[in-house]
Amino acid sequence: MAASSSSGSSFTSSSLGRPPSYDQPYASPLDATWTPTSGASTISALTSEPSAPHTSLHPLDLGPPGYQATITLFENTPNERTVYLGPWEVVGSEQRRVLWQCSYQSELLEHFLPSDVPADIFPHTLHARHRPYTDPCELELFVGFREPHRVRYTTGEGVVIHDHLMEVKYEFTTVEGSIRFQGDVRRKDLLDYYDVDVVWSDVHGRTDGFGNIRGMGLVQRLKLWRDRYSTHHSLTVFANRTGGRQYREYEIHNFDGELRNRDERHRQVRLTVRGSRRSSAPDSSGSSRSRFTFSHRMRPRVRSGSRGGQPNSEAGSLPDTFDFRYLGIQFTKREDYRRFLGRWAAAHSSDSEFNGIPFPPHHVELPSPQMLPRDVSELPSPDISRGLEPVAEPPDSYDSDSAA
Repeated sequence: MAASSSSGSSFTSSSLGRPPSYDQPYASPLDATWTPTSGASTISALTSEPSAPHTSLHPLDLGPPGYQATITLFENTPNERTVYLGPWEVVGSEQRRVLWQCSYQSELLEHFLPSDVPADIFPHTLHARHRPYTDPCELELFVGFREPHRVRYTTGEGVVIHDHLMEVKYEFTTVEGSIRFQGDVRRKDLLDYYDVDVVWSDVHGRTDGFGNIRGMGLVQRLKLWRDRYSTHHSLTVFANRTGGRQYREYEIHNFDGELRNRDERHRQVRLTVRGSRRSSAPDSSGSSRSRFTFSHRMRPRVRSGSRGGQPNSEAGSLPDTFDFRYLGIQFTKREDYRRFLGRWAAAHSSDSEFNGIPFPPHHVELPSPQMLPRDVSELPSPDISRGLEPVAEPPDSYDSDSAA
């Protein structure tokens, strides 16, 4: 269960001092004989007449100090409401949900996650091209989900105002808070993210028959994760060009560590599945692609059996969860491409050196029993007032030989 976290923010308000003074006398563009005195009398005459009531404007709400994110309920309706969210906590094992402490009047917002398996939850953020005038890093502030989630909002008096399925969209105040939230939801640390133009494979080619860029994922954000329990690294990308439009996750240890097929000029890299070079020849025609189909789940839950005394995957068989031979990635920016190469080498080296037994995927951790100070005082303590009793030492072998 993820721990709660909090952060603070402060606001400063500015007010205009006294109005500026003018050295030039007042002049009317319509009447040259206009004077400030006549203008004042005219204004007083106008203001003395009754005026029609005007609708008051809503006050500008800058939010309470210390809030970490916002969410909008009843969006695009007359009852639209922005909720300011404080610290959060991910609780539950059978029905996981995010508990948000709201910033106003002890309100509570519960975000129910649709799956009990943390690895099946995929927070979604945008590619820099979707908002070209925004800093790419700031796009991590806007976190959403591709499927509707249940959200329940309760006031401080216990009145439930909202309890429906909705498109969940958070807007965080800091990138650090957003990254921490995404990690808590998935129980995986988000190490880095990269904007990619296209992700393809030998199953889903980079271009179609007319030469148009297609692939399996187009203009998406690739993310690198590290599991908090097993320390395995994985990559996720939204496959918006495949049937079902779902997220795909690939564990790094299923690929070769050495990236032989890479093109710095075009910012491209090819991740080769382990054992694919010996098991099959490279694809050269579209007919070979038609013989493969993507499985619904592309993520192996645990490490492949090649490390537990089983035959190595390099012996000629592909991992059971993959039906393609390589995964190609074209990055949007060169700095993302170079940063990925460094991250890939470190992550693959870490996964390759790990020979331990990982945690089971659905394990439940029980809280440790608390030891109260009263219990500590009742523990027996050794009596050191009597001192230490002497212990007889065995005779030395040299002395026994001399006596003989």
